[in-house]
Amino acid sequence: MNKQVRAVALGASLLLAGVAFAQDVPPPARVPPPPPGEATPPPPPADMPPSSMPPPASDAPPPPPPPLPPAPPPPNPDAGSTGTTMPTAQGPVTVNSAPAPAKPSGPAPDFATLSGGKGFITATQASAFPLLANDFQYADANRDGKISKAEYQRWVQHSGASGQ
Repeated sequence: MNKQVRAVALGASLLLAGVAFAQDVPPPARVPPPPPGEATPPPPPADMPPSSMPPPASDAPPPPPPPLPPAPPPPNPDAGSTGTTMPTAQGPVTVNSAPAPAKPSGPAPDFATLSGGKGFITATQASAFPLLANDFQYADANRDGKISKAEYQRWVQHSGASGQ
């Protein structure tokens, strides 16, 4: 009981201290005065009355940019790829994106090769064949941490890995 009271008192005091610190506003940062060797810039000239002279060419606004040519139609995208064309100052830029092509994996190894002569394949043994290592939890239908020969054959048929 005594420890609980101490813990509550400590927690309450820390909470109040946190609130008090949060309420304190830090003093504003002071800007150091400029060194005495530097002169202050002169004030801007007073407004001059309008004159009939046009402003110099350097003050004139730049001419508007020439109109951009119409963007060419985007090429027909392959299945699964997307692209977009954006106009830029240097000309239209086309950005294409698509998933990376699948790496050929070759035929699935024989069950006896992967299992090492046992009646099952462990996750460590499955790492020898990257596709199976990636799908290990899916291939292990009964979730016992091992892939039986029947589970392996079912996975090979479903995954499209040939060679069985």
